[in-house]
Amino acid sequence: MTYLRDFLYLDNAKLYSFVSQIQGGMIGEISETMKQSGGLSARVNVGISSIGGKVDTGKQKESERKQNITLTDPAYFEVLYQYLKKDELLIDISNKSINKILDLPVGQFIEMNGIAEPPLVENWLERLTSLYDFFEKNFMMINKVQGNTKGKSSYNFSRGNLQQYKLTTNLLIDYINLVRKDPRKQYIRIISEDQKFRVWCGLIPDYALVSLHSTLPAKVQVLGRIDHLVKEGETEKIVDLSKFQRQAQLNGLLEILNNLGRQMGQTSYISESDLEAKYPDIFIAPVAIYQ
Repeated sequence: MTYLRDFLYLDNAKLYSFVSQIQGGMIGEISETMKQSGGLSARVNVGISSIGGKVDTGKQKESERKQNITLTDPAYFEVLYQYLKKDELLIDISNKSINKILDLPVGQFIEMNGIAEPPLVENWLERLTSLYDFFEKNFMMINKVQGNTKGKSSYNFSRGNLQQYKLTTNLLIDYINLVRKDPRKQYIRIISEDQKFRVWCGLIPDYALVSLHSTLPAKVQVLGRIDHLVKEGETEKIVDLSKFQRQAQLNGLLEILNNLGRQMGQTSYISESDLEAKYPDIFIAPVAIYQ
C-alpha cells in the first residue's frame, strides 16, 4: 500500500541530485502499454519503486492502448525514501537516546516525528509588533488600568515613553532583518514529544508548498541530513540580540509587552531565548517536511 504524504516543504534541488545519483540520471516520463484482456495493465519500474498493476497473461486480447506517465516531485521522493530504507541509510531519531544521536556523523540521513513551530524569526517579530500595536492603540486605557489607587500609573507611562518604544521596535525589526543568521532562510524548530532536544531546519522559502506561518504549529515528519550538533556548553543564536544598541529599552519593552500578554491570557512570552539553539539541539539540512 502506497503511503500518501501531504508535503509542506520539498527541496527539489536536493531531491533531483539524490535521485539522479540513485538512478544514474533523471527519468522524466515513462511510456506504458495497457493490455486489456480481462485483466489489467503492465507494471512499470521507476528506480526501485513501481507503478501500475499486474500483467494479465490471458490469451484473448480485446484492446491495447498507450499512455505517458510524467513523474512528479512526490514520486521522486518515494524513490529516494525507499532507497534509503532498503539500504538502511535512514535513521529515525524520534526515540533515539541523545548519546546515540551525538554519535551520528555529519551528512547522515535522519527522519523524525514531532511538532513543528512556525518560522521562528518571523513569528517572533509578528508577536512583538501585534502586541505593541495593541499597546499603542489602547495606551490611555492600559495606562489608566495599571495605575494605583491614587490614579498614578505603576509604570509611569508617558507619550515620550511610548515614542521611545516605537522607535525601539522599528529599529529592532531593521536590526533583526540585517543580522539574522542566513537571512535567505526561514528557521523552524521541530520538537519531539519524547525527547529533550530540538531539531532546527533552515528552510528555503521557494521550496515551501504551503504557507508555513498559517499551517504551523502542526505534527509533522521531517527527512534531512545532519548539518551539525550544538556542542555542550555552547549557544547558537539565530539572531544575536545582545549586540542591539538599545538593549535596556528592549528589555523594558519586552517586560511591558509580556505583562500585557499575561493580562490577555497568553501563556507564551517573547524572549531572546526563543531565537537560541542550545545543547543537545541538532541543525539539519531538510529535504522534506510532510504530514
